[in-house]
Amino acid sequence: MWVDSGMLKEMVESRDAVSNAARVVIVGGGASGVLLAARLFDASVARAVHVSVVEPSARLAAGVAYGTDDPEHLLNVRASGMSADPSNPGDLVDWMAVRNLGGPDTFLPRREYRNYLGEHLRKAADKAAAGTLEVLQDQVIGIEMFSGSPSLRLGSGKVLAADFVVLAIGNPPPGIPDSLRALEGIPSWVPDPWAPGALESLDDKKRIMLVGTGLTMADVAVTLSRRSRLSDSLQLLALSRSGMLPMSHLLLQPPRPLQVINLAEDSQDVLALQEKIRARISDGLGAEYPNENWREVIDAIRPFANALWRRFDTEQQQVFLSQVLRNWDVRRHRMSPPTAERLDLLMTSGVMTTHVGQVLAAVGLPIGGIELQLDLDGQSQTTKVDAVVNCTGPGRSWLTPQNPVVTALIKLGLAQPDQHGLGLMTTADGCLIAQNGETVDQILVIGPPRRGTLFETTAIPELRSQALHIADHIVLCRT
Repeated sequence: MWVDSGMLKEMVESRDAVSNAARVVIVGGGASGVLLAARLFDASVARAVHVSVVEPSARLAAGVAYGTDDPEHLLNVRASGMSADPSNPGDLVDWMAVRNLGGPDTFLPRREYRNYLGEHLRKAADKAAAGTLEVLQDQVIGIEMFSGSPSLRLGSGKVLAADFVVLAIGNPPPGIPDSLRALEGIPSWVPDPWAPGALESLDDKKRIMLVGTGLTMADVAVTLSRRSRLSDSLQLLALSRSGMLPMSHLLLQPPRPLQVINLAEDSQDVLALQEKIRARISDGLGAEYPNENWREVIDAIRPFANALWRRFDTEQQQVFLSQVLRNWDVRRHRMSPPTAERLDLLMTSGVMTTHVGQVLAAVGLPIGGIELQLDLDGQSQTTKVDAVVNCTGPGRSWLTPQNPVVTALIKLGLAQPDQHGLGLMTTADGCLIAQNGETVDQILVIGPPRRGTLFETTAIPELRSQALHIADHIVLCRT
């Protein structure tokens, strides 16, 4: 089974499936869904599986992260760390070598990584011991439970009965700052830069406000600066409360072991841990090498991030979210060196400027353009721009879910947001925790919706690990 020309069709590949096959519906065909489907086929040696992937768009593995077709939108991690196969760390690098796409230190275009994920699923399906795959270009609009088993209603009217449902629905849509809600419906307002064709109408705009200074802003700035018809006079203004840009990877960073975290000691006080890390990076306190780079220190913390998060009490978690998160994000989620160089060129040439502040109010003008009332670098001022792009990044709040499946599950009492509203309450295995505290073994979650439980749950290393464990849960659990 596979899909030609990037278009999904309803397809079925049969393979000696037996009567006890686990019927699995994966809601979402982005990276999380593709990785899970591949691992289910690997696990079909233990139990036959029938996998239905329900994806409303026309492509697999083409969520927000890898849906872009811009060749200058690069991975933010070296190829050596992005294998989809947990048993073969060099799988992506080998795939790239055959296609002359670079080596282990390459920051691959994200559209190429999408192609890799698609081929990875095809290979897993081809090798499956006992599995069938059904890919549906459709949308799940409702879910019910009958005799303890899930049943899903699709937008097309089709009903899917399942033994297990896995939510691979990614992040919520980008959050819209309250001060920008009045711009709804104005053509020069872009609430979601990742929506298909969202930036095409801005090619002839001269002065553009980018609200947000994270990785989304970097990608948007790269695209706009290359496509603009007014490149000689283009002005990009990037604005956020911190004004902080993501840091950059080094071109080369030889791996070497570092011991930074002591779980028993460092899980008591978030701010004390922050000071410990600052002292090591800035003053060399506790450094194991005379030339330690801060990136090595951050990378050595990452494997412990989820364990730390689970050990922090609710108060310490909130301290992290309110006082530490932004400093962590700009260092943990780094730009590729080519992207950082491109952004630096935009700033040194004056095409882009960055500012600390926020939009206080916005209104569309009858003559075109948008008038903004700003708190800009400590000064209150009003300015006119030709367009505004929301670059605040993926939404983070699940307190008011916009996904119909999540809404239905919450109404049924089978799901609940975590205490910070960052995701859905799940067990360590990824099963939903119902509002009565019981585990819902038949409905699992992979990826960003587990953020309140795991915190680090969006990158490929975490996703492939979750996919492996969820697949094992499904084939070993008898319904």
